[in-house]
Amino acid sequence: MQNSKTNENNNIFRAPIVAVMGHVDHGKTSILDAIRHTEVQKGEYGGITQHIGAYQITHQNKKITFIDTPGHEAFSQMRARGGRAADIVVLVVAADEGVKPQTKEAIAHTKAAGAKIIVAINKVDLPGADPQKVKQQLAQENIMVEDWGGDVVCVEVSAKTKEKLDDLLDAILVVAELLELKYDDTSEVEAMIIESKKDRKKGVIVSCIVRSGTLKLSDVVMASGHQAKVKSMMGDKGEMLTQAGPSTPVEIMGFKEPPQVGDLIVEKGSELAALSADEAREEIIGQDTKRVVAIVVRADTQGTLEAVKSSLANLVTSNVGLTFSIKFLLTATGDITSSDVMLAQNGDGIVLGFNVRIPQDIEDLARDLGVVVKSYMTIYDLVDDVISLLEGTAETEEQKIKGRAQILKLFKLPSGDKIMGCRVDAGSFKLKNRVAFYDKNPADLVEDDVPLFTTRIKKLKIGRDEVDTVRKGQECGMLTKPQFDDVQKDMWIEII
Repeated sequence: MQNSKTNENNNIFRAPIVAVMGHVDHGKTSILDAIRHTEVQKGEYGGITQHIGAYQITHQNKKITFIDTPGHEAFSQMRARGGRAADIVVLVVAADEGVKPQTKEAIAHTKAAGAKIIVAINKVDLPGADPQKVKQQLAQENIMVEDWGGDVVCVEVSAKTKEKLDDLLDAILVVAELLELKYDDTSEVEAMIIESKKDRKKGVIVSCIVRSGTLKLSDVVMASGHQAKVKSMMGDKGEMLTQAGPSTPVEIMGFKEPPQVGDLIVEKGSELAALSADEAREEIIGQDTKRVVAIVVRADTQGTLEAVKSSLANLVTSNVGLTFSIKFLLTATGDITSSDVMLAQNGDGIVLGFNVRIPQDIEDLARDLGVVVKSYMTIYDLVDDVISLLEGTAETEEQKIKGRAQILKLFKLPSGDKIMGCRVDAGSFKLKNRVAFYDKNPADLVEDDVPLFTTRIKKLKIGRDEVDTVRKGQECGMLTKPQFDDVQKDMWIEII
């Protein structure tokens, strides 16, 4: 249990939960890392701190729990979750840049969540630093710091030099004392999920911070409609735990499917169990539209999954002139699977991944079934591509082509066989594919057009190397059996 001081109502003072927010590159992660590394250097950690989305330090013999929330502006939904889970938000503003769009966004989330704000003006060591200008800009956002006549604590720091980081921690403890954070040690278990993902080797891993009660090993809990028996519980220092009290960050295993970030973990059968609703159902964003695009979304973590969903939903709701809506067939974490592809095919949809792998066999299956499957590293690229797909570009049509190539040259071997030098314009070709020959681009075929000849691929070469597959954009040598004796340069070959 944290901070065992008790009042007359048997309520126990707990450690403050702190989220660090602000504009991208203003130093949120640098501050978190500097605080974390300082604690390691003090010898207060039993080893390397585990990155479980949160960590706990001891300052002035009192504990503080930090949530490491992401900084990308598309992840506003995750920051909203961070704000809701936190008692205090440290708003980081760079002294040389001042208030930016994400700064304003973080302020809005914090106010909506009812969390207390502490301002950390970072990078005061830089030549262009102007803390007074930052305070003036904050005042325009109704954030009045103490030396401007307000009640918001403000600390000028440098994550790089570690200047006044102790003052920032002191400020957090002072504000936490004023908030009189307490909990009832007899209350039901309630833990806020801050990260959730499916690991290929370990299974589902959930990071959470206990808000009330005591989470114990072997507890049967519920979250997002999923039930789990807690089979392991690890602290932020990598230590295995048997129980965790309020404000303690832990990583647990036992869920078969990842619950939603921001949802509560509660004891099965408790009065709070009704809060454990399943939000992963099929849903449609946008109504009364001419075009509905079905989408399967996969992301590396539950938090990024929620950010992708939020960005796509915002795309629909904010573009009133576009006549489309989005139907989420499935939203889940982990690598793209064959069932995702088949679900998309049955729903006439597409599969989008964010920071996940598309295994080669899944790529091949998608190509065979004519399903668009793509994965992205940035939200911007994903959203831009979805706009193109929704606006009816030829991308989806191209993905339905299993393989199409044009013959550029012909080479006759001493054996009499003809090797066709081809350029693959769409899809890919594999050994033993059944193909058809046409004297014009198959894209221009009409209903009555028939192939000139059909056969199978016997050999493929790129340069001097024999290969099993050639893909779009590659040139290759192709040998078919039986051969098409009347083959000519500029003819087209397509998989059938």
